[in-house]
Amino acid sequence: MKTPLLYLLLLLISPTVIGQQVFSPIRIVFYNVENLFDVQSDSSVAYNQFDSDGDHHWNEYRYRKKLMMIYKTLVALEGNLPVAIIGLAEVENKKVLSDLISQTPLNQKNYKIIHFESPDRRGIDVALLYQVAQFNPLYAKRIPVVSPEAPTFRTRDILYVKGLLLNDTVHVFVNHWPSSYSGLMRNRPKRLLAAHTLKQTLDSIQSINPHANLLVMGDFNETPGGPAIKFLTRNAESLYNLDPKPDFGNAKGSIKRGSVWSVYDQMIVSKSLITDSTGLFVKDKSFHIFDVGFLLERDSKFSGVKAFRSYEGFKYHGGISDHLPVYIEISAVK
Repeated sequence: MKTPLLYLLLLLISPTVIGQQVFSPIRIVFYNVENLFDVQSDSSVAYNQFDSDGDHHWNEYRYRKKLMMIYKTLVALEGNLPVAIIGLAEVENKKVLSDLISQTPLNQKNYKIIHFESPDRRGIDVALLYQVAQFNPLYAKRIPVVSPEAPTFRTRDILYVKGLLLNDTVHVFVNHWPSSYSGLMRNRPKRLLAAHTLKQTLDSIQSINPHANLLVMGDFNETPGGPAIKFLTRNAESLYNLDPKPDFGNAKGSIKRGSVWSVYDQMIVSKSLITDSTGLFVKDKSFHIFDVGFLLERDSKFSGVKAFRSYEGFKYHGGISDHLPVYIEISAVK
């Protein structure tokens, strides 16, 4: 009993906590859910593998199962802390988001949707879900990634949302940069273009408020040491690439290609979120990779485990995604 009593006395006399309010932590998630398509045909895009008569033989049962597995993942990740914001990649449209939050038990969590259609050739977008009790959006827009030299180039927009989190203003950016499937070198200029596009908005915000709370999340399709990420974070006084920490030690990254785990899914924050003595702050200056067992399966071709996917090629496999979700814990002292 002596130690708790002494601790309470120290709290009462400590000038650093007098008049300050400590907010309970919340979690912010990013998850590339890999091809979350409904079963309806979309004539506005050429990509039709997930139409009901497409090569993947996508159907209502498989769609509903995937929604429920995403719900299960988010609830497992939640633990005993509310998930205030969920950034998502590879969602087809607003309908799949609406189905996720209204036709699974997520309907008990009171999530709302922020989403804009992107010009991506596959018809996939990024989006943001937010819990009404935890986050109050003030402004949202899409940031197109366009190339003057290649006017036919089309990729996912960057989603920008400004809002109030734990009574403080935060600027959230959800990204899904051009893929590395066709080769890291081939699409490197396209990822650099995305980085330049994003940095323009970040610099604009910080020119007005150098202490603005910036949170950049996404599937960047390259590791923290990649040239586009290095370009984005090269000013050490501006942005900080949080260290990844697998929760259970099952995986060595957020995605596995062949035998190699990589950290493509990342959380990048402004210095204000890790250095200020008051206001919002990220716990442990790190982000978590949620490598829980049910998101993984044994890798029969290579050693260890790999992410449990919906498809292996064109064969239905019954899983969720080739990516693992990532998240941060954030709190505030005021």
